[in-house]
Amino acid sequence: MNLEQIEAFLYVSLTKSFKKAGEILYISQPTVSARIKSLEKELGCDLFIRLGKSISLTREGKTFLPFAKTSLETIQSGILTIQQNNQNIKDELSISIVLSMSHYIFPKLIRQFHNTYPKIKLAIHSGHSHNVLEMVLNHETPLGISRSVGHPKIETIHLFNDEMVIVTYPNHPFASMEKVSLSKVAREKLLLYDHGSIDWVLINNAFNKLNLKPNAVLETDNIELVKQMVKKEIGIGIIPLSSIVEERHLKDLRIIKIKDQPQLNRPYQLIYLKDTKIDGTLKIFIDFVKVNIGALLPPQ
Repeated sequence: MNLEQIEAFLYVSLTKSFKKAGEILYISQPTVSARIKSLEKELGCDLFIRLGKSISLTREGKTFLPFAKTSLETIQSGILTIQQNNQNIKDELSISIVLSMSHYIFPKLIRQFHNTYPKIKLAIHSGHSHNVLEMVLNHETPLGISRSVGHPKIETIHLFNDEMVIVTYPNHPFASMEKVSLSKVAREKLLLYDHGSIDWVLINNAFNKLNLKPNAVLETDNIELVKQMVKKEIGIGIIPLSSIVEERHLKDLRIIKIKDQPQLNRPYQLIYLKDTKIDGTLKIFIDFVKVNIGALLPPQ
């Protein structure tokens, strides 16, 4: 049994996809399958149930999962400790990043990265997802962090899904609830994103599936404006959970989950050109993000 087998097992169990696991590990889908088969042979049992495109853990796979996580986390901690002791790495790296992430999760991540690699200078360019994609396509930055985008020249690594939640002021009837239905939300004064934006499409599709028409009284692409308008009791908002992590324990805003709909998620990913060579400082940064970003995300 080796680290490569354990990594393959963990990422397949996480993504429910051999292809996506391969993308994260920079290896082909057949290589992922070979590593899983080798691990299953060594353990003497099947770890996954494969039904068409559906993949789930077997009973043995569920039993093995926490031990595999502990093993990988221990090794990654050792790697990071060595990297932290090797603070003489000196280089520069340009990154393009979507605005919403640059305001909330990214600053903490960069602080950790700078503490680990104080001599690596980062040049950060922010914009909307299409701006991030354009910067990568135009070779302005070798790496981008964006919402879900697709392009034939682009490789992607999924980072996390940011859940959309209802945010209200303390005196609102929803404030004491843990979850609320979209049918009730549709009747409230809503503060939404700009018409036609990715977030607007995501939220509007959720209402459309239930044949509901939201009562939008304000549309904006500024999350902070939505929060301030909610605090002024102008209406309630639907915003990403990561954007309210700093205020979730304060008294002026309340978070309520949506109960009658699958989670509304904003997927975030690393993007780079398919012919990009992932090595040196670029690989250091990508690996650092993959290892550390989970600890910075708000609990779902």
